[in-house]
Amino acid sequence: MTKTTGNPTQTTEALNELLEQVARGTELHFESGLCGHWTLMAKEPGKVAFHVVTNGDCWFGLPGSSVEPIKLNASDIIFVNKGVSHFLSKTQIPSDINESDIPKYCQRDHEQSGVVCYDVNSAPGANDTLFQLLPPWLILKQADQHQQLSHIIELIRAEAINQSPGYQTVISRLSDVLSLNLLRQVIDEGKSLRGPLAALSDRQLRTVIMAVINEPGADWTVERLAELAYLSVSAFAERCIKKTGVTPKKLVDQLRLQRARIMLSSSQLSVDLIAEQLGYQSATAFSRFFKKYAGLSPAEYRHQTHS
Repeated sequence: MTKTTGNPTQTTEALNELLEQVARGTELHFESGLCGHWTLMAKEPGKVAFHVVTNGDCWFGLPGSSVEPIKLNASDIIFVNKGVSHFLSKTQIPSDINESDIPKYCQRDHEQSGVVCYDVNSAPGANDTLFQLLPPWLILKQADQHQQLSHIIELIRAEAINQSPGYQTVISRLSDVLSLNLLRQVIDEGKSLRGPLAALSDRQLRTVIMAVINEPGADWTVERLAELAYLSVSAFAERCIKKTGVTPKKLVDQLRLQRARIMLSSSQLSVDLIAEQLGYQSATAFSRFFKKYAGLSPAEYRHQTHS
């Protein structure tokens, strides 16, 4: 494993400051034993979600996507970013299923399974900044979970299965600790922090990241970025490369690319309008930029995420 640059303790403390803000906004959304051929679907949810499989197994999928449904087992956990339509289902169903086709019934003799779902009430600012840098969705299988996260999930599973008096309150209270530890692992995934996520752990660079996310179409020269960080141009460039592994221009490109992906997959805005909002003089210039980094055109990417 490659080690991160800088003081590991300072990096952890800075990330914890951001993650604890997220954790305080977590609330229990759904907890139930499920039976029969059940399916839960979220269409373009307005909040980030965590799902914990507490009993049995099920399938996770993205409606209208080319991604094949993925089988989940008890103790697996799913992180799903804001605006990403998804479903959980007892049986394997095709990703192109219509909501009206989802079976909703309970068999008399059945094997019960269970899911606990959390929503994160993300306020503008650090929370939105963090989530925009995370993947659309991520599955953490039990075997890949950090030990502390695994222990928390087992506590949630036990409460959901035993249903002792006050169990729903316990499950709800565990949400803060769960979300904090889950997001730590989502961010890290056993790798060194690089790019925008690494910048979030630096107090001066974090100001720059948030400014670019808030105004992706602004004219972000190195001089202007350095001014925001209260550093000279040379000191800012050196700090940026040392902390994130990329130049200031590449850092801005990464943030614009992430915003472009979100806009193409979760909105109906034209490519011309997206290009304008991201600061490109024309759709052609934006398309060249997007294809350079994403490997396909904006239209191809949009088709892929909606097909």
